[in-house]
This record gives sequence, structure tokens and C-alpha cells, in this order.
Amino acid sequence: MSKKKVLERLSNVKLAMARKYENLAKAANSQAKRQQFLYHAAKYHRQAQELAALAQGALQ
Repeated sequence: MSKKKVLERLSNVKLAMARKYENLAKAANSQAKRQQFLYHAAKYHRQAQELAALAQGALQ
């Protein structure tokens, strides 16, 4: 598998994890848990964005 494909798959996994934590934040009853889940979602979004940029760099 090419490096670009691996990075794209990792990026998709990170986006799926971000969606998971966003959904958990919606269901959380306490404010502290909601903030914790949103923090994790933001972390995974950031990682997915970095991997997408690396995949673009692998093209060139």
C-alpha cells in the first residue's frame, strides 16, 4: 500500500474518532464530561488535518 493511502486511511480513522467523541459530548449530562469529550474531538480533528496535509505532501 502506498504511503498516501496509509495516510488517508489514518486520517479517516481520526475523523471517525472525532465524530465519536462529538456524539458522546452531545449525550453527556455533566458539563465536565462534555468538555472532556469535546477536547478529545478537537485533538482527533487536529491529527486528521495534519495527516491530510502529509498525504498531500506525499503526492508531490
